[in-house]
Amino acid sequence: MTILARVTPRALVFVVLVATTRLAVADGERTPLFGVAVIAGEGARTPAERDAQAGFGLDVAWWHGRFGLAAESSLRWSVTADAARTVVVGASARVRVLDRLAPSLFDPRDVEVGVELQAIVERVWRSIDAPIDPYGYGLGLAVRVRGSGDPDSASLFAESRFSLRVMASRWDELDAIARTSMPTSMPDRALTVLLCIGAAWGRGDAAYMQRFRLHPLLPD
Repeated sequence: MTILARVTPRALVFVVLVATTRLAVADGERTPLFGVAVIAGEGARTPAERDAQAGFGLDVAWWHGRFGLAAESSLRWSVTADAARTVVVGASARVRVLDRLAPSLFDPRDVEVGVELQAIVERVWRSIDAPIDPYGYGLGLAVRVRGSGDPDSASLFAESRFSLRVMASRWDELDAIARTSMPTSMPDRALTVLLCIGAAWGRGDAAYMQRFRLHPLLPD
């Protein structure tokens, strides 16, 4: 099963949520957002060989209205027998292209459903030699659901995050021996596709947190 096939059910759920939501503006964060994610994906090791990966990531994001900047790091392992390790440090620019309020499935309150576009740069350290430039760049699409389960006077919120990223790096120069074992038509870039599922936490100002308050109970 491909990664895109796994994403499809979540995409359908998201479309249903958006169809029943109303507009919101997510610009009330008063602290950075601290996030953690589980990562799974597939990347190139050589022009002829690809490799499944799994790991986890951390990030901290600063937002001003719909625009954000984030510092990121991750640790990923190869699923193959050699268990090669990859350490990544990077940064991303993010923009929210959609924010809407939707009813929570668990409490009589609203949650915020949002979509982000991301532009990413990263530096990679690999535990094995690979003919790939250590610097990469790419694009990401993230869907997040934000809410608060704390009392109405609290300022803490949390969000669940689901993101898909495609990263690209240049191939390093290959020596003559290595080139004899490579396909005659090499891909232009070493591509890595990552699926990330995680959560983030932050604090919002009092006016912003009003949207997450419990709805008054209606009489029977």
